[in-house]
Amino acid sequence: MSSVLSTDAYAILLSHNRWANAEVLRRCEALADDEFHQVFPIGPGSLHDTMTHVIGAIFRWSDRIGGGELRASMEGRTIGDTSAPMMRRSAGELLALNDRACADLAAVVERVRADGRINEVREWRFGSESYTFGVAAAVIHVTNHGMHHRAQCMNMLRHLGRPVGADLDELEWQMAGEP
Repeated sequence: MSSVLSTDAYAILLSHNRWANAEVLRRCEALADDEFHQVFPIGPGSLHDTMTHVIGAIFRWSDRIGGGELRASMEGRTIGDTSAPMMRRSAGELLALNDRACADLAAVVERVRADGRINEVREWRFGSESYTFGVAAAVIHVTNHGMHHRAQCMNMLRHLGRPVGADLDELEWQMAGEP
């Protein structure tokens, strides 16, 4: 499922998401701590908080799609509580968490595809609200969610005067030949 030249849409979405998150975090490793935590008026605020949010969402969606209990928030605060500070981690620590979160999601997607649950329409609860949508849509959502926030990170890096290089889209990923 991790082949860069896969023609399987789920494999492309999941592998690209893992790679693109890692690319942003590798660029963040060169930043000073104050740059990594500098707050911008976009998304969750800083590169650190944005990528922590992206990776935390991958863990949460893995749990939801797999039908398990939601694990504790890796943000170190209640989901939706933006007034509390996030638990601080280095870009390297977030890289390792990204690998684990994306591996978890890929394994869950593989399981639900194998047993036909990818075609289910489920009721999903978010706090006191309930919504109905498909498992396949949830998989697509979590990867698009990452893309949305990575674009915010690229903007933050530009504001810091850091080169951003490639756009990190699926074609860039395939040209890079990364798994």
